[in-house]
Amino acid sequence: MTGTLARVNASRAWYHAAVADPLVREARTLYGLPREQFTSARNERAKKLKPDDSELAAAIAKLPKPTVAAAALNELAREDPSEVRALVQSGRRLRAAQEAAVAGKSGQSLNEAIEEHRGALDRVQRDLRRRKLSGTTLERATQTLRVASVDPELQPLLERGTLHEDLTSSGFGLDPSLVPARPKQRPAAPAAPPKPDRKALERKRREARERLRAAERELRVAEKRAATALDELERAKGAVEEARRAAGETTL
Repeated sequence: MTGTLARVNASRAWYHAAVADPLVREARTLYGLPREQFTSARNERAKKLKPDDSELAAAIAKLPKPTVAAAALNELAREDPSEVRALVQSGRRLRAAQEAAVAGKSGQSLNEAIEEHRGALDRVQRDLRRRKLSGTTLERATQTLRVASVDPELQPLLERGTLHEDLTSSGFGLDPSLVPARPKQRPAAPAAPPKPDRKALERKRREARERLRAAERELRVAEKRAATALDELERAKGAVEEARRAAGETTL
């Protein structure tokens, strides 16, 4: 777990550095190129800019080459931006619903938000499967989608198509303890302000964590079933096509 968090934090440090113009514009151009052209194009661009803007050139030279999975996601974000945008928006609503549930506030239910995010994720996954990625690459791309789509710091990178590495995290990458602080109540004079019920708040947090873990387990099971069903469908289609060809040859 420590190693995973360290990798994610290191990735976020680069993401923070990449959100300021004009580096964003340069990164979007470079990460929009085919993966095999990235390194040479990056080095050439950094060399060209160095005489006029050495700081920007140095930042460009440090841009990491995207993994195969990240490159596939960057390409998808450019070719089908509406689906990726819908996934990011559902990720924002999922995080807001979780924070509201942990804080005991009303709003969109956590289960509804999870279902909405799951549907958006499934649609993007279908597009990924059409790209003939290996099983390992597809799995890494899906996990990166899940993490980036609910993380406020990573959502812009997913939407712009400027991801560079595979992200891993348990569940949806949400930390139930990182929720907005409740506004302090103003005491009605001359009464003293009421003390917060810490036990009740902690109980709500535990319940929210349990609901989230249960929903995540259901999601993993559903994803595995969907993948199996898709494989069976592809095999069935192949068998039908083969049978049709054989039937045509017999008729002739």
